[in-house]
Amino acid sequence: MDTATQAPGSGATDTTEPSAKSTASEMSDRFEWIGRAGWIAKGIVYGLIGVLFLNIAWLGRSDGLEANQKGAVEAIAEGPFGSFLLILLAIGLTLYVIWRLFTVVLPGDWTGRALLDRLGYAVSAATYVTVLVAIIDVLLSTASASGDESEDRIIEALVKDTLSMTAGRWLVALAGAVVIGIGIVFVRKGWTKSFRDNISGDDGLEGTLVDRLGTIGWIARGAVMIVIGWFLGVAAYRYDPDEAAGFDDSIRQLANTGWGSLIAVGIAGGFIAFGAFSIVSARHRDLEGPRND
Repeated sequence: MDTATQAPGSGATDTTEPSAKSTASEMSDRFEWIGRAGWIAKGIVYGLIGVLFLNIAWLGRSDGLEANQKGAVEAIAEGPFGSFLLILLAIGLTLYVIWRLFTVVLPGDWTGRALLDRLGYAVSAATYVTVLVAIIDVLLSTASASGDESEDRIIEALVKDTLSMTAGRWLVALAGAVVIGIGIVFVRKGWTKSFRDNISGDDGLEGTLVDRLGTIGWIARGAVMIVIGWFLGVAAYRYDPDEAAGFDDSIRQLANTGWGSLIAVGIAGGFIAFGAFSIVSARHRDLEGPRND
């Protein structure tokens, strides 16, 4: 009789799940440095975006730079050793993209929340590929006319094209609702500290710092998404693509209102906090596939 064969209900242990976990743990040990380097690069980008937000919301200027990823890249390029720092940033963001793609395919759950997490990681990787393209454009000074077009103008053009379609107004409204939904998820992630799921090993003062910075940063990211989604909804309601706004225009519109200017300053501080959170928590990042538990 084959002793490796167990009858149902005989108490045999399914080794599939432990094997998947051990594989994820092994890959974590081998490739986690990629994620750490990538999170540091991501933190630099978010910190610079926060500074640009602050220039707009508090000082009323931005030195001609957009308050988004592209503006952060241009801010580095205009500083001392700009090209050298952009090369380092490009290397870091490349590692971040690779790490995010790892988290998409690592062993784990493929249903429910875990599947949504994997889709989010894929979108995150694609987002930072566009930042890498912007860095390459700046380094090579070969940005095309379309590449020089602002993020807000691109969004307005997309909304205009969508509004011209059958049921376009509903599609724009749906897009706004989705973006607001993402913002609410981000706010909840900060409020409940669920961002801690992939961070371990930091206790004491450092752990407290990670908690505080992460909470402030994720809530600020969520607030921006909610504002962007709101403007998409307004664009759909008024049938006016000029109402749509990206990062840059959203902050500018907030800064031009009474209480909105205070909210904009708070968001700016939150983005700087998220940048610091990304850098401080980098060495404690875990590389494991998403799970529903």
